[in-house]
Order: sequence, then C-alpha cells, then structure tokens
Amino acid sequence: MKKGVIKKFSVILNIILLSGILFFFYRYYPTIKSKFFPENLTAIQEAKLKDQNDIATDFYDASNFKIIGQLPNTKNYERLPLSSKNKVRKPVWGLSKNSAGISIRFSSNSSIIKIRWKLKDNRNPSNMTPITAKGLDLYAYNDNDWKFVGVAKPNGTNKNEALVIQGMETINREYLLNLPLYDGIDLLEIGIDKNARISNPKKEIIDTFRPIIFYGTSITQGASASRPGLTYSALIKRRLNKDVINLGFSGNGWFEKEIIEYAMTSNPSLIILDCTPNSSADVIRKNLPKTINYINSIDNKTPIVLIESVIRDFAFFKKDDKSIFGTKSFIKEQNKALKETYDNISKTNKNVFYIRSENLIGKDNEATIDGTHFNDLGHYRAYELIKEEIEKITLYSGI
Repeated sequence: MKKGVIKKFSVILNIILLSGILFFFYRYYPTIKSKFFPENLTAIQEAKLKDQNDIATDFYDASNFKIIGQLPNTKNYERLPLSSKNKVRKPVWGLSKNSAGISIRFSSNSSIIKIRWKLKDNRNPSNMTPITAKGLDLYAYNDNDWKFVGVAKPNGTNKNEALVIQGMETINREYLLNLPLYDGIDLLEIGIDKNARISNPKKEIIDTFRPIIFYGTSITQGASASRPGLTYSALIKRRLNKDVINLGFSGNGWFEKEIIEYAMTSNPSLIILDCTPNSSADVIRKNLPKTINYINSIDNKTPIVLIESVIRDFAFFKKDDKSIFGTKSFIKEQNKALKETYDNISKTNKNVFYIRSENLIGKDNEATIDGTHFNDLGHYRAYELIKEEIEKITLYSGI
C-alpha cells in the first residue's frame, strides 16, 4: 500500500515537472531564439516587419517631378526626340529609348520610399546586373554630398514594385533617383507614406543650365557598373553637381554628326566624345572632323574632349592582327586616327582636348567585367581622370 502511494506521488511530480518545462519553453522560446539565433526572425519580429511593409502608401507619377539628364523635346525617359527617328540609324533610335543617365529630382519627408515601374522590354544582358540594366538606385543629399540610399530591384517581369528604404525619420530630404541603363520606362511612380509630402526639389543642387554631354559607346551607356549611379558620367553628375546627358549607344558610338546635331540643342557647356572603342580608324577619320566642325559652327567656344580606347584585357593574349576588331594593333590604329585628327584640328581650335587611355582605368587588368566593359572599379578610375580634365578645362575656359 505504501509503495503504491509513493509510486503515484512520483508520477504526479514527473507530470508537474514536465508541464513546467513545456510551459517554460512555450513562454520564453521566442526570447531564447532571438538571443541565440539572431539570424532567424522570430514570429514576433516577422509580424513587426509585416506591419512596416503594410504602411499605407500613395504613389505619384514621377513625370510630375523634375527630370534631368535629358535633351530638350524628348518624351519622358527617352534620350532622343521623335524628330530624330528617321535621321539617325535604326539601332541608335532603338537604344535611345533606354533611359540611361536620366534621373528624377524630388523632395519628400516620407519614412519610406517605394518605386513602381513598367519596363519596355525587360532585357537580361549577360554582362551586367539586373539592377544596372532595368533597376533603379536612389541618393539623398546629406552633409553637402549625395549619399547612396538603396536600390529598386526588378522582379523579372515588365511590371515591378520595390521597397527602396523604410524606417527613416520623417524629415524633408532632397532625392536623386537614377533610372535603368539598358531598358526603357513606360511608367514610373514614387511611393511614400500616405500622410507624407512629396514635391519638386526645394533646392536646385544640380545645375541644369548648359549640361555636359557624353556621347559614346556601351561603356558610356553604363556597361557594366553594378547599378545606375556608379557609371563614370553619373559620378561626375553628383561630384560636380552638374547635369550630365548620357548619349552612350551600345555598339553604335560612331562620332556621328547626326547625334551631335540633337546634342547641341541643349546648349552644352562641354562635350565629351568617347566613341573610339566602337569606331574603326577609317570611321574616325571620316566622321570626327565633320562632327567637330558642326559643333564649332554652332558654338566655337564649346570645349570638346576626345578619349582614346583602352586596350582590351584579352588583347594581350590574342594573336595580333590589325585587321581584326579588338586586337592590340586594331586598337592602336583607332587611337592613332583619333590623335591625328586631334593634332590637325587643334592647330586652329584651342578648345579641343585629349585624354590618353594609358591610365584611364589602371594597368592591373582588374577594371573590366569581361575584358572590355568597365566594372565599378573601371568606372571610378575613368571618372577620376575625366573629372580632373574637366576641372582643368573649367579653369582654362571658365565654363
């Protein structure tokens, strides 16, 4: 009898003890999990994150705000006017619909920024990130400098919506939104808190009077920076606070006068011609003098910068043949033609300047993504050299 009572009592104690252990883990499991396994979101944290994402948002058409980096008389987010359709080559016209170099300036006090956009083509270039080709990046002006905020990542379809940032203090900021480099935009909207404000910029910051023109190749268009704001022309725009118009046409930078005819409608303060990598020596000798003469006929005081082609990384290993595009001898012939043209023109025109390619992106063969197109390091090095030249010209010409 006594043994039976003890046994029953022992079973009851075990049940109580087990219940207590289960209750303890039930009650304190989320705290233990978050403390010892911080990489895993607890249910409570997930609920809080969901609440933040569910903040009521109003979307505003970006075309109602200040668009910069665009020629006069162009449609929203396109780079050449409709009047050029039958005057430029078909590939150039198609590429002009890519929004490379175009930015939106706006002010807002929102705690979140969302972007909603519709792509024309939803392209997937193999040598660049989706954010570069068809995404956007955002900067805010802080402490007298443009600071990177975040990116709008494309989701793989034509219609996209992305949260760029959340949880900001609700103070007014000046923003710069950079558009995709290798796709076009049919619709672009900026999302903010329902009770926040958004408007055209309250401070100019970036001078849009007499912009800088970049006319060039796929590298000029932006290949292959990791996001739109890291191209050499975008870096110049932010560092100099000067509007820049990107007329880079992938594979089609041929020093064509027809492109410059439209560029000159913006009354540029400086024109940088970076077409050498796409142009054979014969094309350079044929097209470049006509283009420079046209610029001078409109404004003979506009500074013009010519940039040589870098030697492609793979050219150091290929059998050399000056008749084959991309070999060392072919590139040397391109640069030779550029230099000869410069030497002839500079005899009578002191507003033409020349940048050698020797130190443009360094000599360590680490500045391209595929042997040709600049990675972030290549774009930054090119930016530094081009910016230095622009500052010299500014000092010399007073632009």
